[in-house]
Amino acid sequence: MKVALLIDHLGAGGAQRQLVGLARMLKEKDVDVTVYTYFPVFFYGDELRQCGVPCVLVKDADNHRKRFFRLRKTLLDAQPDVVVAYLDTPCIMACLVRCLGGKFRLIVSERNTTQVLTFRERVKFWLYRKADYIVPNSYAQGEWVRRQYPRYEAKTFVIPNFVDMERFSYPGERQRGVKAVILVVASVWASKNTKGFIEAVRLLAGRRDDFVVKWFGLSISASSEQNKCYMEECQKLVREYGLAERFLLLPKTKDIDEEYRKADFFCLPSFYEGTPNVLCEAMASSLPVICSRVCDNPRYVCEGENGFLFDPHNAEDMADKLEAALNLTHTQYVEYGTKSRTLAEQTMSEDVFVNRYMSLLQPLFTHGR
Repeated sequence: MKVALLIDHLGAGGAQRQLVGLARMLKEKDVDVTVYTYFPVFFYGDELRQCGVPCVLVKDADNHRKRFFRLRKTLLDAQPDVVVAYLDTPCIMACLVRCLGGKFRLIVSERNTTQVLTFRERVKFWLYRKADYIVPNSYAQGEWVRRQYPRYEAKTFVIPNFVDMERFSYPGERQRGVKAVILVVASVWASKNTKGFIEAVRLLAGRRDDFVVKWFGLSISASSEQNKCYMEECQKLVREYGLAERFLLLPKTKDIDEEYRKADFFCLPSFYEGTPNVLCEAMASSLPVICSRVCDNPRYVCEGENGFLFDPHNAEDMADKLEAALNLTHTQYVEYGTKSRTLAEQTMSEDVFVNRYMSLLQPLFTHGR
């Protein structure tokens, strides 16, 4: 079986992390797999090299005028049996290539929950008629696709994200620090609700001083001027509220597993998500979690068992739930962390993830192009 995995780049994003993991797992199952990208960003490049998966940077495809033609030529020349595309533009490109000469079978992936059905979204879902399978990474998006496009119901299969259970783990029983570290791992961006969370921390800081927030998500090379401005506004807000020592905005890091081990709680205040990689990693690391009551989060965060859920539009509610977490007794704290790890092992393992993909790939290969 010859499989091509298509994505825009190998930057430090959740979709990239999942695709690189999928490439490694398919390689371990003796699948002939190659990753194709068109922007020269290689945060995960070393991981691909270590597991022996080729990565092809498609020449000149970073130019949007040439992208389709370069990708089409590359895929037609490679002649894969199956293409698996991650993220919207690669999915659109793969559908178009299949419309115009591509004889491969196609799996497209939905990595987020659709908030607004824009013209671009309508075009993308119209093109999905050329896909053999649509794979959302969240049940919320799977339900949305089936409801909005009933004709796609039979070919829509949810495959939640995986987490490396060995890398993201905690040895022994967790002991909470005197000053609790509340960890957030997310891009500093409007959809991640950074400003709203800063406001919640301001409220919490007025009640107690036994915590510090570490938000890992600053990007040196912001993807847009708008993104850069938002980061600067967040940094300014932290200073204005006098939270410089209480709320640390930190750059993204490859050693995030160590940060999970050093943390006491995990929080994710986003307005919407797919299946967040970082939530999976935090749970695997035996952390109690506090996050938005949105999308698939309530499937993984059970109040009274392993965490707390809040309204991301309500700073007071966020502050209340953060305080409730800080008020856990030692026994409750240990139980919450243990439950997180148990749920992660049951639902987010690599075996579950790759076996679900193989159950889609094998029939495609068996039935031919």
